[in-house]
Amino acid sequence: MFQATELVYEALLRKDIKCRIREAGGMSMVEVTLSGRNFARASIYYISNTEGNDVAVRTAPLVKFPSERLEKLYAVCNAINRKYRHAKFVVDPDKNVVTMEMDIPSRCENVGAVAEELLVRAVSILDAVYPQLMQATWA
Repeated sequence: MFQATELVYEALLRKDIKCRIREAGGMSMVEVTLSGRNFARASIYYISNTEGNDVAVRTAPLVKFPSERLEKLYAVCNAINRKYRHAKFVVDPDKNVVTMEMDIPSRCENVGAVAEELLVRAVSILDAVYPQLMQATWA
């Protein structure tokens, strides 16, 4: 297990956030599953694959959309990405899903505290944008 994974895990446990560690393919990650006011469930992964504090924060797919809605999802995600500087929404045209990405830089002094802050921001952002993503998916 990488040092950053352990630091993130311990920080989240101190805040009574249910999470678990998973390891595979030369990486380790902390997985958190949560819900918000406007979304029923989202899984967030803190992924480490080096010995620094460099952590990739990724979500499982947030929405799955029909291929004919691809252009609409691009437009909505571009608008969302211009509004939020700490998160990036990514459209995968091969799998027809949208995910969210955030990062903790390797020079971060307190990776655990930053992981907590990004979790709070992720929930807030997801609450704000999830209705837009769903509308673009189906309307």
